Amino acid sequence: MSQLPRAWLDELNDECALVTDPDGRAAVLSEMAKAAHLRREVDSDQLCEMLEFAESARLYGLNEHEDMYATGLFRHHEPLPEWGNQMIKGVGKVPPAEG
Repeated sequence: MSQLPRAWLDELNDECALVTDPDGRAAVLSEMAKAAHLRREVDSDQLCEMLEFAESARLYGLNEHEDMYATGLFRHHEPLPEWGNQMIKGVGKVPPAEG
């Protein structure tokens, strides 16, 4: 029991998935760690390390996600005026009726 499970390490090293869904990936990593412990593939010390790695990976993913917004990789779009953005300011058109 000196090594962490290969499948778990592969999930941990999937940076694209971590950045896309940090909370979801951390939950998957935590569940995989608990399952490995129940199967006695890892001992309690390794389980503790795996759960700490999962939380660190979540924080890494959240930080990378924020950095992508800050650098402009993802663009924030202002609401279109025809949907009532100007209405909030007191001037503008009524949003089109749904249907």
